[in-house]
Amino acid sequence: MWLDGLHAMLAPYNPWWFGDEAVSNWEQTLPDYHRPVVGEVLGDLCDLPQMVSLTGPRRVGKTTVLMHVIQHLIRQQRIDPERILYFSFDDPAVHASEDVQRTVFDRLVERVKAAGCVSYAFLDEIQKLPRWELFLKKYYDLKVPVRFVISGSASSPIFRSSQESLLGRIKDRHLLPFSFREYCQYNLRQHPEFVRILDAHRQLRPAMLDGDAVGAVDCVNRLSDMLIPFKSEIDEAVVNYCIEGGFPEVWQLPNAMRKIEYLMEQQVHKVLYEDLMMVTKFRKPENVLRFFVYLLAHPGQEINTTKVATDADVERRIIEDNLPLLEMTDLIFRIRKFSHQPLRVRQGNIKCYPADMALRNAVLKTWQNLDSDTMGLCAENLVLRELIGWPEKIEISYFREKNREVDFVVAYGGNRYLPIEVKYRERDEDYEALKMFMKRYAVNLGVVITRQQSARLENGLLFLPLRLFLLVS
Repeated sequence: MWLDGLHAMLAPYNPWWFGDEAVSNWEQTLPDYHRPVVGEVLGDLCDLPQMVSLTGPRRVGKTTVLMHVIQHLIRQQRIDPERILYFSFDDPAVHASEDVQRTVFDRLVERVKAAGCVSYAFLDEIQKLPRWELFLKKYYDLKVPVRFVISGSASSPIFRSSQESLLGRIKDRHLLPFSFREYCQYNLRQHPEFVRILDAHRQLRPAMLDGDAVGAVDCVNRLSDMLIPFKSEIDEAVVNYCIEGGFPEVWQLPNAMRKIEYLMEQQVHKVLYEDLMMVTKFRKPENVLRFFVYLLAHPGQEINTTKVATDADVERRIIEDNLPLLEMTDLIFRIRKFSHQPLRVRQGNIKCYPADMALRNAVLKTWQNLDSDTMGLCAENLVLRELIGWPEKIEISYFREKNREVDFVVAYGGNRYLPIEVKYRERDEDYEALKMFMKRYAVNLGVVITRQQSARLENGLLFLPLRLFLLVS
């Protein structure tokens, strides 16, 4: 009976099967802002033979990205809508019985194959289907004419481990909360000139990585002049983004209390009390929450597990076992201490940052309380968030020797390094650590991120304003 009702179950998920009017009505429900990953997924479908996966934390817009890809296939590439299938394994019908779970994937593939030619299957929340990776591997190896695009929450380490069994068969696109650039593009999307200016000025990162400081200064200052009409909006966006972060659903909530409740429920409790419980089976998730709160209260500080265990009042074993899992859930970013040697430094030499500043604000109840020191922490966190998205990076680390420290060292292109120091507070004027690193490792260019409005080059140091670094690097 359930199999006979397959079409009825799929119909609500696939309105484009029912004519132009249905397609138009469906399109009106979609957000008008397209995240850059939409184009990346479309490029993968065009250029690569592998399946494509879209992973990321909860509630960052993975389903919306899939819908925008489907919209493009129908409108721009003129793909027959009958050849496009979307299904979410969140559907309770899938979990009615084990028999359904064993047969649903095969039936979905049969349905989309029936359209003829190459078809597209968009399978959302696929981690909810037991042993889903075996189904995908089967059809990929059989070379069925179906392009699979799957999505799953990276907050589930189980999904990550299952995905690894498909290495070589799948191309992963990892979707984080909105970056500052995306945040500004979203809020200024009614100003096409703003978007056009940003798209025309993407030379900053290549210039920095090539050591072209003069080119970097020219790019930033030219951009600064062109963005003068939007200066107040961008300055306001810096503060708002540091508070509200990059989870789009948060922005629509009416007040700080609702925003905090949402983040605590959707991003903290569900991850720590549900996702990690599935993997670790620890009996007291509140201990991991206590450790997580400690990390949020001490962003960018070098971690010694023994000291953290004492300060956070949790066992050292809990810290050592769950720190890698917290990183897998996209709740935190972790970077290691810089080592010029191929051998890794010891585990204790790490720093952690919240994956999104709104998480820190919600957990610590610091919403709308951004003093100078807090803005300094935010600036450092925002810079790391930007660096993580650089496709050229091999590794991001920090340099520390005695009392001297460089916030970030980007390793790229073999043994090439770009040291970056964030000096966002007025009293920050010490660049000795940066200069020492450059001299020791024969680096010709160091970058200082500041609160100033223009870029300049001074004694081998490239000074860049935070807001423009985030917009175009």
